Amino acid sequence: MKTTIENVNIADVDANPFRRLGDYPYVQRKIDALIKSISDVGLWEGVIARRSNNRVQIAFGHHRVEAARQSGLTEISMIIRDLDDDQMLGFMGRENMEDYNADFLTMLETWEAAVGHNVTSRDVSHGQVIDTAKLLGWTQNRTGGGDQMNRTAEACNSAHALIEGGYVKRGDLHDMTVNDAREILTRASANMKRLDAMGKQGGRPLAEIEKAKEQVAKAIKATADEARDGSVSKRDLRGRLDSNTYRAAQQAKVKSPLFAEFGKTIASRIEAMLNSDVNSDKLAEMISVLDILEAEEDFAIIARVKYALGELSDRALRWDRKLIANKVVPLTAINGGKNNE
Repeated sequence: MKTTIENVNIADVDANPFRRLGDYPYVQRKIDALIKSISDVGLWEGVIARRSNNRVQIAFGHHRVEAARQSGLTEISMIIRDLDDDQMLGFMGRENMEDYNADFLTMLETWEAAVGHNVTSRDVSHGQVIDTAKLLGWTQNRTGGGDQMNRTAEACNSAHALIEGGYVKRGDLHDMTVNDAREILTRASANMKRLDAMGKQGGRPLAEIEKAKEQVAKAIKATADEARDGSVSKRDLRGRLDSNTYRAAQQAKVKSPLFAEFGKTIASRIEAMLNSDVNSDKLAEMISVLDILEAEEDFAIIARVKYALGELSDRALRWDRKLIANKVVPLTAINGGKNNE
């Protein structure tokens, strides 16, 4: 690959052709910080570009070039290479990896540009997203071999699908980190797919499914706001999205088949735990040797297990009382009128 370092007239510099400034404009605070840096130490070399007729198209470094322009520079030193479109996208994707820039919309712009390029240049369907991830270098090794999308690709793919479906706008995702976006959007995308499956397999009316999807969309916006203001931790974002979905459905007075699906899963897990609980066998073993214990540390462990069981029992009773307070049939009634032993 031929490489030269040239001083280029800044008036002859264009953006990467895949850079969508209309949808993703410059962030002025970044430019302001770079203007100060240029004032302090000058403009660092390193912007890679290619020739295009009598113009120069940069692969990345748009904010740096714009800061130079606003600083009044007329020339900028650039690394000029013979780059094809795939390489222009590849540089754009790798330079914007989360390690270097945690702003989610920057990553989403890169993903959408790559999706459009793949579809038009290779006739690749939207479903073959791994090809887009590979083009951008957003993959990781799958256990057992092969490539899979990394966290950035998963977040962007989910966002792109939700935007295409009309459920989310790009502006709803401003000032979000990639990790927070991934937690919220992959969960929302999975919930949308669950609703589609319920409509096909359960024979639910299409209007009901679409209404339920609207509640998921509302929950995405609400949860994104909570993530931005720090009122919910990252580890709780998925659960909060579900809770916000149920609340939105309740406020809109529409059915939310997702809650039934969620509750069914929880109930099945609890039943499976009770029917094949290895811990109950271990507790039985502990009981069988109580009369031969002598060491003080052994009795301390018994006291600790007893305390833990008491905490578990208290949690179940609090749940039971909440059901009764909300006029829901209590657990004791479901259990045939008997308390769990």
